[in-house]
This record gives sequence, structure tokens and C-alpha cells, in this order.
Amino acid sequence: MSSTERQAEMLYNRLKKNLRRLSPWAQREGVTNLRLYDHDIPELPFIFDRYETEEDGAHLHASETIRFEQPEGWVAAMLKAAAEALEIPEARLHLKQRKRQRGAEQYTRLAAKDQRYTVQEGGLRFLVNFDDYLDTGLFLDHRVLRGRVRGEAEGRSVLNLFAYTGAFTVYAADGGAAETTTVDWSNTYLDWTEDNLLRNDIRGHHHELVRADALEFLEGAARARRRWDIIVLDPPTFSNRKGRAVFDVSRDHRVLIRAALAVLSPGGHLYFSTNALRFRLDETLSTSESIQTTPRDFSKTPHRCWRFSKA
Repeated sequence: MSSTERQAEMLYNRLKKNLRRLSPWAQREGVTNLRLYDHDIPELPFIFDRYETEEDGAHLHASETIRFEQPEGWVAAMLKAAAEALEIPEARLHLKQRKRQRGAEQYTRLAAKDQRYTVQEGGLRFLVNFDDYLDTGLFLDHRVLRGRVRGEAEGRSVLNLFAYTGAFTVYAADGGAAETTTVDWSNTYLDWTEDNLLRNDIRGHHHELVRADALEFLEGAARARRRWDIIVLDPPTFSNRKGRAVFDVSRDHRVLIRAALAVLSPGGHLYFSTNALRFRLDETLSTSESIQTTPRDFSKTPHRCWRFSKA
């Protein structure tokens, strides 16, 4: 047996094992999109997420950390093994090659297939794109936190910053939020947010979509004396938009969090999360508590989250 064949068999067996372990829990909890593998075997540097679409069933979203020393055909052999293990046609397996990216690079369009699918999560419907961007449009690791926001949203105002495709907004609206404000710099993602809202029959002027820089929006909101009861703040690790100073969450989070706290209503909550691996929360931000929001299907901690309260 060649090295490639041996590794393909290892991957096949691990995926089968993970699926058997997670399936009873997923069926019980109604989880249809889940992480099945995250660098479980060091020599097989993949991430595999399984999505169940309304259109044609299961799809596998795969990210590979590029390793140039692998022999020709190695990646194809691994993907074939993964598709067989999960009983998914290879045509529904979508591979991205992940490399170190910063700033605008992490949002760069990789393809232009413009094929979106509908998936369900928490009784809600979301549009995902498996091919055109590094990420699909739905961060599975925030599933728990989204549920938490929905559970607290009834009758309250919710601000979603760095909103991406608006999944937190959809959850908040479904939870009975009196009003939502969704802020992102990208017109593409704001349009995507609107599509997600409409997929769930959520519409109306009290669901506001704003194209703006998050910090500039917060500063303007503070001057206008606007307030929100729940704020979700999930900034990128880095951002270097053209014409703007480079944003580094490790260096700049204190200013951003303080600006968000300035528009938080008394008795409200600010949820701040980050995927930065070496992140340390500024010690002067003392009104916070670390909370556990990692879903059960994630073997590694994908992000860390804190809740800030305002007396």
C-alpha cells in the first residue's frame, strides 16, 4: 500500500468514526450543518464541514492547508476518500485551499459561480455559497451564540456589527427583537443579509441595514444618543481596507469595545468574540465575563467570547 493510499484510508476511517459519534447528537438537536473533521490527523491538514441543503442534500465544504510537498494526485485521493466515507457524490464536494491571509485578502472572491444553496439552522433558512469565497456565508462555530442572542432578543433592540451575512440579525428578529440594526462595510454582504431576512419572511423598516465602518458608525451613534439593548461585535482579526488604517483586533479591540459600550443601554449586554489565536483581552475592560459558546461538533476552540454588561 502506498503512502497516499494509507493516508486516504486513515481519513476515510476517521470521518466514519466522527460521523457515527456526532450523528445521534445532531439528530436529537436538529443540527444539519456540522464540523466533522479539523486537522484530527496532523499529516492530513483538512477541515471538513457537512451541510444539508434543501436543493439536493448533503454537500461537503473542505478547506486544505496548502502543502506543496505532497505528490501529484494526493489531494484528489483524500477528497475521494472523504466523499466515500460520507456517502456524498464528489460533485458535491467543494474544496478551498487555505493560506495565511490578512485584511481584504480574506474576503477576496475566489470564483464566480454565483451558485447559492439554502440550508437550515435552528428552524431558520440561510443562503450559502460553497465555491466563490473562502467561507460559505454561515459560520457554524457561532451556532450556540446565535441561539443565545435569539433567546434574549424579545422586545429588545439589537445591533449587529461586522455583520457578514446577517445570521445574528435573522436569529434576533426570529426571537422577537423590537428592532435590529445591521452594520457592515460590504454591499455584497448587506445584500446577502437582506436575502437571508426575506428567506425567513422578515421585513420592515425596523430592520435597518447600514453600510458603514463599524467604529465610525458607533461614534456617530454615540453623538446621536442612540442606544441598543444587545450588541454583537465579531470583528475580523485584521483589516486593511484601501484608504484606511490597518485594523488589528489585538491592538485595537479596546477602542472598539469602549465605543460599543457607549451605545449599550443600561441593563444591556455586549457580546464580543474573536478568532485571533493569541488574543488577550485588555485588562482595563473589567466589566466582562468569558462565556463558553463552542458547539459540540468542534474539537478545537474556534473563537473566544466575552459578555459585557452595563449596570
